[in-house]
Parts: sequence; C-alpha cells; structure tokens
Amino acid sequence: MGLASEIVNKFMQTHDTSLLADDIKFVGPISQATGIEDYMRASASFFQMVTGTRVLSQFEDGNNVCTIYEMDVKLPTGSSHTISIAEWAVVENGKLQQDHVYFDASVFAPVLQH
Repeated sequence: MGLASEIVNKFMQTHDTSLLADDIKFVGPISQATGIEDYMRASASFFQMVTGTRVLSQFEDGNNVCTIYEMDVKLPTGSSHTISIAEWAVVENGKLQQDHVYFDASVFAPVLQH
C-alpha cells in the first residue's frame, strides 16, 4: 500500500487530527461535517462506542482508499453489535481530505431516539 493508505490507517488507529485537512468533508449515514472541529465533534460520540475494528480488505487507487471493515460497538443502552462498514477516503497533500462512510445505521435507532 502507498502513502494514502498509510495516512488513512494511521488516522483510524489514532484519531490524530494533524492527519486531517483543515476543510475535511465527512459524509455518513447519520451525520455530515466540514472542517476538523466539526468532524471531530460529529465523530466523538461514535468513537466512544467502538470496542473493536477488523479490516477485511483495503484498496488504494492513487489518492483514493477504500476500506471494508467490521466494527464492534457497544451502545449506551448496553447492547453490543458488529457493523459492516465501507469507507471511501480521499487523501490530498498528505492529509485526509474527504471521508465517506457507508453502513446500516438502523442499529443506532435506539440511541438516536433519545
């Protein structure tokens, strides 16, 4: 894998904001965000629920990285789930510029209703 995958993987492991472009754009099934502060705020509660991640496959095409993975989450309700996720990330100038995440968000319905 190349530099784009390295940056994506490092961010997935560390959530180091120095790896993000100032105007990062995030699109997911539950929220959207633009900019580092907005992105981290939108992601903070989600990151807290994550108990494990397993990368199943990853593809890189230039600055585009597609990662297919399973994520284990424990909801505030106490229930635990494994979610299958596809993520398309775009890296420009050594920074994560775009992050598009696709998964079935229905598992979060009990949390979103409160």
